[in-house]
Amino acid sequence: MHTPREPQQGRDPERGLRWWQAAGAAALGGFLLDVASPGIAWWPAGLLGATLILCALWKQLPWGGLAIGAIAGAAFWFPQISWLTLYLGPIPWLALGTLMTLWFAAMGAVIGPVTRGLARLPLPIGVILSAQVLAAAGIWTARELAQSSWPYGGFAWGRLAHTQSQGPLAELVSWVGFAGLSGLIAAACAVPAAVWFARLPRSGRRTARAAGFSIVGLILLSLVPVAPTQQTGTVRIAAVQGNSDAGIFDDRESGDVLRDHVQTTAEYLDAVEAGTAGDPPELIVWPENSAEFNLPGSAYARGLVDGLARRANAPIVLGSILPADEPDTYTNSSLVWQPEAGVAARYDKRYPVPFAEYMPHREFYRALAPDLVDLVQLDYLPGTLPAAMPISVPGVGRDPLLAGIAICFDIIFDEQAVAMIDDGAEVILAQTNNADFGRTDENAQQLEIARLRAMETGRVVVNISTVGISEMIGPDGRAIDAIEPYTAGVMVADIPTFSGETPAILWGASAAALWLSLGAAGVLLSLASWTFRSRDERASA
Repeated sequence: MHTPREPQQGRDPERGLRWWQAAGAAALGGFLLDVASPGIAWWPAGLLGATLILCALWKQLPWGGLAIGAIAGAAFWFPQISWLTLYLGPIPWLALGTLMTLWFAAMGAVIGPVTRGLARLPLPIGVILSAQVLAAAGIWTARELAQSSWPYGGFAWGRLAHTQSQGPLAELVSWVGFAGLSGLIAAACAVPAAVWFARLPRSGRRTARAAGFSIVGLILLSLVPVAPTQQTGTVRIAAVQGNSDAGIFDDRESGDVLRDHVQTTAEYLDAVEAGTAGDPPELIVWPENSAEFNLPGSAYARGLVDGLARRANAPIVLGSILPADEPDTYTNSSLVWQPEAGVAARYDKRYPVPFAEYMPHREFYRALAPDLVDLVQLDYLPGTLPAAMPISVPGVGRDPLLAGIAICFDIIFDEQAVAMIDDGAEVILAQTNNADFGRTDENAQQLEIARLRAMETGRVVVNISTVGISEMIGPDGRAIDAIEPYTAGVMVADIPTFSGETPAILWGASAAALWLSLGAAGVLLSLASWTFRSRDERASA
């Protein structure tokens, strides 16, 4: 009969790393998560970083897990969003960084006690280890989903899946979605921690085997190809980057951003007419805010845009700020301008950015930081129109093209991806204005999220910015065309259009719910372990 070996003498089998060890591992792990993100974007660092954070949290008591989670969160988030300081200074950076760090702290306060409690269950060691791994991954995923939803609509940035946009696991997102991919990666990273801290004599060989098991599992997952969708045709798209002074604090005159995009488009059409830029475009796309304020209400702006549309004999999709029905409110909108006919379709940004595009609880926050709050003078309302716009393409014998629209941070929200495909999107136009972030990592971080969205949805994403980074991304995640940042230019390609839903769109929400359920089950089982322990203590008394 097999008898389990006793734990090594002098070691508490319920204890994780010592405080100083856990703090160091958490800090290094958080730093490595940032290294895995743009600008460095070395994807293996994300796997190592998540492993170190989970090792630091494993079997910690609630307050210890809270503090260690906060260390990991601070080490990741404050470098990750340092781009907030470029124009706005340290206060917004400190506020958002602290909020996101608190989410990490909450995760730590749960993972530590849960893995500790599960170790007490009177179950075979293999069952316990599996339960710990799945619970930890579920709690990690729950933290990502929570921060993506609350407060004020959440901030769906800095997810574990994002660190793998350039790695071999990226195509898996087309099968399981962002939350599903984060959960799978977290589970693989939890395996070495579970084995190392098991109620067995610690063995470097055993832990190495567990790490090897995780690596083999990740390699097998990396072999999964991108999920296929059905090509329906092609459309020749010209996306224009005007290289405008489009930031909040840029020194410019009203109309400058519009004129920059008009000029760049006109120069491109000159080249087309001269026979040096290929076939004429069937659709022209401009970035967010490229037509500035209330295009339909300005005869001058309408004349400029319609002149280009008639010259190209092609519709132009552009961005404009429009007055809303409620007093002193606006929408951040995308419009389809048809030659001579004018506005033919409209989409309003669904996820306006709090503290930038609207000010929640304005009077409360003005009491804390009046100068910063008063910078946000406009209040944008969230859009309710369909997430895909019909675009009639002249000269093309087909039904109207259905283009999914994501304005700036719309692209980071899972719900927007599902809405675009549910509304029939054959291609995704991601219009953005990154001028407020200069040459910081924000532009690259947003581009990599767009890259994952292309794979997740099985659609080409045309990511077009006022200043960059602008890139056309195929459903396999590869660049089709691009424009150098901070240069005026046009990227042109015959873009394949697609129909159908990837497994990620069909079942991504179910994958997220599964990870949430596994995390919740781990919490409940760990609470039950106290019952088992109390019963054993009474029996031995």
